Amino acid sequence: MNRAALRTAAAAPVLAAAALAHYTWVAPVTEPLAPGKTVTVRIGHGHKFPESEEAINARQVDLFVLAPSGARVKLAPAAAGPAVAAPFQVKEAGLHRIAFVQDRGVTSRTPGGVKPGGRDRNPSATQASRTLRTAVAYAGAPRGAPLDGQPVGLEFELTGTLANGAWTLRLLKQGRPAAGATVEVFPAGAAKAAEAGKTGAGGRLVYRPAAGGGAALFSVALRDPAPKGAAYDFVNYETSLAVSW
Repeated sequence: MNRAALRTAAAAPVLAAAALAHYTWVAPVTEPLAPGKTVTVRIGHGHKFPESEEAINARQVDLFVLAPSGARVKLAPAAAGPAVAAPFQVKEAGLHRIAFVQDRGVTSRTPGGVKPGGRDRNPSATQASRTLRTAVAYAGAPRGAPLDGQPVGLEFELTGTLANGAWTLRLLKQGRPAAGATVEVFPAGAAKAAEAGKTGAGGRLVYRPAAGGGAALFSVALRDPAPKGAAYDFVNYETSLAVSW
């Protein structure tokens, strides 16, 4: 398949998460986030949320917390068994937005196997792509209270607002609303994820969970054509939002 055909095939968003059956998320191991306490922030990966089955590459991870005041605290992630973890000293009360970015870079599929770099470095590549994975978790907000999760500012991000028993999700790509993307929801302890719906105008989707509190992971994965002039064919985007209420 030539490059033009690959770009055409990548033009429509593709739900990759369902095919891969693996999810990546970030969340504190312990709650509540009380000032003066040190909690463990953990990045999980697998298909049994919230139990992590495999540690992602910690060297590729930018992990940080946005405190209620807006202060940004950079954490030092490291492999911890089947997960990646970092300590976080809580200094404020209220909603914290925990986030990470894993830019896995550009790779090419070649007759000699998968190699780093795009077509500029691998002229024999049959396919070249960039993969970006992000995740956000909300923690520290009073249970049962309305929650307004403002964007962190990631390249690909899912935000959530909780009011009147419903979550209003919003998908942003490079800061702009992304419509037409499938969102999956994975309630904690469930056997598998389910489709929550597709984002509509403004990148929004309203999801009403079952009555009562709980925890869940919302996840989106899609494939977009590469920017014009890039040395690769498409971008694999993955993002998730971990919440509890």
